[in-house]
This record gives sequence, structure tokens and C-alpha cells, in this order.
Amino acid sequence: MKKRRLNWTSLLFPLSALCFIVLSFGFFLSTQELFKTTDQPKSSGNVQDQGSKLQDSDLFMLGLGDSLTRGIGDKTGDGYFDQVKKTLQAEKKGTLSSVNLAISGQTSSELVKQMKQEKVQSLIKKADWITITIGGNDLFRGSGRLESIDLKSANQSKIQYEKNLHMILDTITSLNHDAVVYVFGLYNPFSDLADEKTSSALVAEWNLAIQQKAADYDRVVMVPTFDLFQLQPNAYLYSDHFHPNQAGYTRMANRLIPLLQDHPGEDTSK
Repeated sequence: MKKRRLNWTSLLFPLSALCFIVLSFGFFLSTQELFKTTDQPKSSGNVQDQGSKLQDSDLFMLGLGDSLTRGIGDKTGDGYFDQVKKTLQAEKKGTLSSVNLAISGQTSSELVKQMKQEKVQSLIKKADWITITIGGNDLFRGSGRLESIDLKSANQSKIQYEKNLHMILDTITSLNHDAVVYVFGLYNPFSDLADEKTSSALVAEWNLAIQQKAADYDRVVMVPTFDLFQLQPNAYLYSDHFHPNQAGYTRMANRLIPLLQDHPGEDTSK
């Protein structure tokens, strides 16, 4: 009786196809974090709890926005926000308190809504520094993300984003004339993928809009990030290929810290 020989070549294609499907599905699941929105800031309690824990400190830093201020992708959980806080606490002679109200997946429209809450406005009034990351979800939801970039939809999203950013900055500056607001610019997490030129051009347009809005206010500063992830995105992005990893957040923190040191802050609660 002859033994049947296994034809490995015939199995190569289906095995390769199966591996591709598994990897693609894993990538799809990981990127869904970008499009999730939670009712409250992740792992930080509700706004009332945040306000009640605020110390009577010399300086107060407030974080607003999306998953980048939340720190998604950093295995330590710090993100740029807590990295900055720890550095400043080590340098400052006085005490520094902070509250992070960022919500993973939040868009600019949702931030406008969040800022209408009385407790949020109360914290804005007390802040010496306010850091914001907002716009990534607006852009990559509206443009079609990886599959195909819809320029018409992206432009419509940009128009609404500019209106929202104006309302966000107007609200903050009207509630607190002394705080310095730091708005992070956007980067292109897909700069090493197909359609890189189109996606990078879109990000550049949105960054220009942020810069122009920031220029309308004396105490609003845009913090660029595009170049931080431009040449070696894989070295500074998390496995979902969207959020920064720990090294990426360190780059963001290192860019923000000197700007905060330029303005040591004033106690706006007095």
C-alpha cells in the first residue's frame, strides 16, 4: 500500500490567506479604539469627583480633548499629560495639581458639549495651563481613513471643526483670561501607507486652520506634532498604528514642557 504524500505547495496559498485575514481582523479591532466614545473620562471618574479632589495648590493644569490627552497607547498609562505633570512637579518649588477630563474617541463637537457642563467650566476658571488634543477623530472619521480618502467629506468636516475650535477657544478665554492654552497640532499616523501624500496634505490643511485660530488669541499656543511622527512613524506609534506609544508621548511631552517653562503660570484661583 502506497503512502499518500502531502503536497505542501497546495496548502501554501490557503494558509497565507488565513494569516492575512487574521492579521487584518486584529488590526481592525485595534483601530476601533479611535472611534469609541465613553460618557466619562476613562479611569478618572466623573467631573464632580475630579473637582472635589483638586488640591489647594500653587498651580493647576487641566487636560481636555481626546485619547491623546487620555494617554491611550502608552503602556505606563501616563501619556504626555502625566509625563509633563511629573516633570513640572520635580522642578517646581510649589505644588502642582492636575485634572484630566479628556475622553477617548471625543470629537470637537463632543468637546463643545462637554465644556457646557458647569463643573467643567468651574475647572477651566481655576486653571493656569490648559492642554488640548482635538481634531484627529474629526479628520479621520470624515475622510474615510485607510480605505479611501473622501476629500469632499474631509473638507466638510474641516469646516465644522474650525467652527467648533473657535467655540472651544472662545469659551476658555472668556472664562479664564489668565490661563495659557496649548493646542496640539495633528500628525499623520498613516504616513508610511498608501495615499500618504493625500493624507499628509489634509493634515497640513487642518494644522494651518489650528494655527490660524490660535493666532486670534494672545494666550493660545499651537504645539506642532507632525514632524515628530513623520520620518519613523512605527518607532513612535502604538500597535494600532494610530495612537502614540510611550516614546511618542515622550516626544510630545518634551515639546510642551519648554513652552510651559516659558510661562510659569499664575494662581488664577486667587
